[in-house]
Amino acid sequence: MTKTLRPIQEMVDQQNRFVSDASHELKTPLTSLKTAMEVNLRNKNLNLEGSKQLIEDSIVEVNKLSRLSDGLLQLSQLETPKENLKFEKLSLKKIIKESIGQINPMARQKNILIKDQVKDFPINGSQYGLTDLLVIILDNAIKYSNEKKSIFITSKKIDKKIFVFVKDQGIGISKKDLPYIFDRFYRADSARAKKDSGGYGLGLSIAKKIIEVHQGEIKMESKLGKGTTVIISLPVFS
Repeated sequence: MTKTLRPIQEMVDQQNRFVSDASHELKTPLTSLKTAMEVNLRNKNLNLEGSKQLIEDSIVEVNKLSRLSDGLLQLSQLETPKENLKFEKLSLKKIIKESIGQINPMARQKNILIKDQVKDFPINGSQYGLTDLLVIILDNAIKYSNEKKSIFITSKKIDKKIFVFVKDQGIGISKKDLPYIFDRFYRADSARAKKDSGGYGLGLSIAKKIIEVHQGEIKMESKLGKGTTVIISLPVFS
């Protein structure tokens, strides 16, 4: 294969993997819905209470499908960011404050305190994209933390980069999972074991894509049972 054709082939292979993975993830909730309905339709003793339970269970599965399709759509849109993200001069402090405001109801349900210790810096980017990025990170921090814990958000400037640190006191991520945590549809063992996580392994993939669009970087440091720190770096506004 020539050097000219190799990037095209890699792009086609990547798209094929995406379609295959997405089809696999969509199949599970669809199969669950179909099976439940078929079983209940054959049940001659199905009463009103049973019918209501079937509807409730079906709504849960439909909500899962909705979250999955939303995530897939967002990933697709980030493939053409110039058409979907408007870049402008932004206040880091304002982005953090807006993100915390969106996620606070979820934090309050678990009595988790989000401590904003961010120093303000001007950054260049999409307000929608960066807010979404922080919401994804905070959502994970809350989801995988026990009740009455704290999440700390700090920032600092080093040379020509702005660093944002989101540190939680959660269940942590194992060493074997860390290299793959940003891969599409990947879920760590700790995430699979948590029944109420409700995720498909798309959130961190979306977060990484948003950061790449902003010419920044994202990485994680974590220890099982000790918590996780997400480190985000962005170019200084110029």
